[in-house]
Formats: sequence, structure tokens, C-alpha cells
Amino acid sequence: MAATAPGLMNKKKAKLRQDQGTPVNDCLNAILLVDKPEGMTSHETVKEVQRLTGAVKIGHSGTLDRFASGILIHCTGRSTKLTRYLLEDAKSYSGTIKLGVSTDTHDRDGTVIDEKPVHSVTGEDILDAARGFTGEIIQVPPQFSALKISGRRASDRVRKGERVMLAGRNVRIYDFDIHDIDLANTCFSFRVRCSKGTYIRSIARDMGQILGTGAYLEKLRRTGSGIFSVDDAITLSKLNEYANGIPADKHFILQPVQALRNYGMIVVRESARKLILHGANFDVDSAINIVDKGGKVFIIVDEEGNLIAIADMDIKKWQIKYLNVFNSNNTWI
Repeated sequence: MAATAPGLMNKKKAKLRQDQGTPVNDCLNAILLVDKPEGMTSHETVKEVQRLTGAVKIGHSGTLDRFASGILIHCTGRSTKLTRYLLEDAKSYSGTIKLGVSTDTHDRDGTVIDEKPVHSVTGEDILDAARGFTGEIIQVPPQFSALKISGRRASDRVRKGERVMLAGRNVRIYDFDIHDIDLANTCFSFRVRCSKGTYIRSIARDMGQILGTGAYLEKLRRTGSGIFSVDDAITLSKLNEYANGIPADKHFILQPVQALRNYGMIVVRESARKLILHGANFDVDSAINIVDKGGKVFIIVDEEGNLIAIADMDIKKWQIKYLNVFNSNNTWI
């Protein structure tokens, strides 16, 4: 999801900051780890990061609901081309599920549609229900979601009174740990690591159905996205301080090669670099170093460590299919 700032104001602002060599210059054409606060949409957070950094072009990977907080990865400038690679990663969350109440959105911001007693539910019941959520499961997304039906968001259709039927889809839950069961306050906390596209609100809804009490997601925080942790993310207030010259206490700015370090890497000679920039294949003898991490996607860098391409590779057969090539005007620094 990339957005370009309207008008020339932000372009002039970004150019001025680059010329002045202000700290936010480091934030341009980079990947930023931001800790989204509760009460802001992902879009609102992106616009605020854009305002603080002066980035003309900016996008994010992985939407968070308004009531949720946690790591939201921003890509600025030329790095917006990398957004889709960061979307593929597994996500980690912590949160709280409230029993006995169901809402139309399956979270605390929704309208209450049902209430049921919880007194008969035990801690063991909750643990038993949770065990059924690990592995590959079929999950029905919430009706209030950004998923599109015939070009329109499901949530927009529901708000206009339309009846929406969303098909179940396969997602994977790697870990789902329950802790701090508080039956007196009819809630429990959890930690989950799951594949992209998993709706934690749907997990809360389905837990409530299994337990016969109904439930909604009361609190949610994204603690990790792929190889990135919220511990390394910067808050908006700290980003504002950084933009005004106060050093950050976190390494929240990453260059593309750092951000894509979970992919395989091929370091190539200058002769191969010239071929790649013209979309031509290079031979294996032009590779100085190959780091194979077992996947098909490789980043290709020059001898200076600059990212010059991302490719789908068959290393054994040496077959190359370029996914992105960054031309000479887009050399990464």
C-alpha cells in the first residue's frame, strides 16, 4: 500500500531536509520500524510518518486495526518497491479476549449483538479450545474487514446494510499460547504467531463459539513481523524528536539489504551488475558469493553491498527470473 503526498509541498519539504542534512534524511528510501499507537488507523499512522519525515512516497506492510498497537513497517521512497516482500512474513501478537459478549466487529470497538453467561467455563475449557487452533486451519474473515467483494470492501458493504458472505480460507497458526486466565473478569490473555492474512478477531469469535459464551478481542498488540520486533520500533513521539535532532535510542531505520536479510543473497561482480541493470541474465562465474537460505527468492547486491535486483532463482539449474531491478538512477545507498 503506497501513497504519494498531494501537491508540491511535501516534495519541497523533503528536498529541503535532504539539502540541510537533517536526521530524517536517513528515513528516506529506507525501511522504518514504527510502533503504531492505539486509536489511530494504519493509514493515519502512515500519514503522520510521512509528515514527520517529509517522505514524498510511503507505504506500509500489514494493516493493523484502529484499536490495536504494535509494529507497523513503513517503506519510504524507492523502498516502497519492497513492501510486498515484507507482507509475506509471519506475524506475532499478544492480546486479551473477553468472554460473554459478542460484537459485530468481533472487537471492543464494535456494537454488542449478544451476551451470554460465563460462570460454567473453566480454565481447562479455555486451554482445550485453544488447542484446536494450531496448525493449518480454515478461517472465515470478519465481515468488517478490508477484503474486497467485486471491488468494494466487505466492511463498506456491511455498513450500507448489505449481507456479506465471506468464504473460509486457509491460514496457519504456528503457536497459540494462553496465559493469565482471569475468570473473575471473564477474560484471558494470549500470544500467537501466525501466517499473513490471519484475523485475530476471528480467533476470538471462534473461541467464543466453541466455549458457548461468545467473545470479542479486547486488546491486541503486534509484537513481531517476520524478523522484526516491536522492541526495535520507534513511537511517533520519539520519531518527532528524531526529526528535530534528538538521537533515537533504537535502530529503527533499515536499509533494504538489512530488511531483506531473511532471503538468500548473491554478491556479483561489476560486469554482472551491468547486465542485470539491462534485465539480462548473468552466469554463475560472475557471482562472488552465494548465500542460500533454502528459498527461491534471492536479493542480488554489488560488491559495495548495494541492492540491485530481487530475483526468483533456481540455483541448481541457474535459472533467473527478475522480480525487481533497480536501475542506475535508483542505486541503493
